[in-house]
Amino acid sequence: MSLLLLSLWLHLLGIVTWIGGLMYQAHVLVPAARRDAAPLAAALRRGRRVTWIAIALVAATGLYNVTWLGPLERMLETGAALLLAVKFMLVLVAVAVAGQRDFAQVPRLARAVAAGDDPQPALSAIVWLDRVVLLLAVVIVYLGLAVSRA
Repeated sequence: MSLLLLSLWLHLLGIVTWIGGLMYQAHVLVPAARRDAAPLAAALRRGRRVTWIAIALVAATGLYNVTWLGPLERMLETGAALLLAVKFMLVLVAVAVAGQRDFAQVPRLARAVAAGDDPQPALSAIVWLDRVVLLLAVVIVYLGLAVSRA
C-alpha cells in the first residue's frame, strides 16, 4: 500500500466520520431532543472528541495530499490552484462554525439542561450551525473532486 493511498483513505475516513456523525446527529438525535435535551447534551459532549480527531485527521491528510497534486505551474494553468484556495477557505469556515457549535452552543445547551431552563434557543443555534457545516461540506467535497480531476 502506498503512502498516498493510505493518506487518501484516512482523509475519506475522517470526512465520513465528521460529516456522517453530523448527519446522524442532525437527523436522529436532535429531533429526539425536542422532547428531552439532556441525552443530546451528554451525547454531544462525548462525541466532541471523535469529531475533533476526525477534523484534525482531515486537515493533516488534506495538507499532505496537496503535495501530490503536481507542480504549481500546472495547477495554475488548469485552474486547480484557485479551486484549492477556495476549498481551503471553506474548510476554515466549516471548522470555525463547528468550533462555535462545539465550544459555545453545546456548553450553552448543557447549562440550560442543568439549570432546568428552556434548551430550545441552544438547540436552534446548534441546528443552524449544523446546517451550515453540512452545506459547506457538500461544496468542499465537490471542490475536492474538481481539484483532483483538474
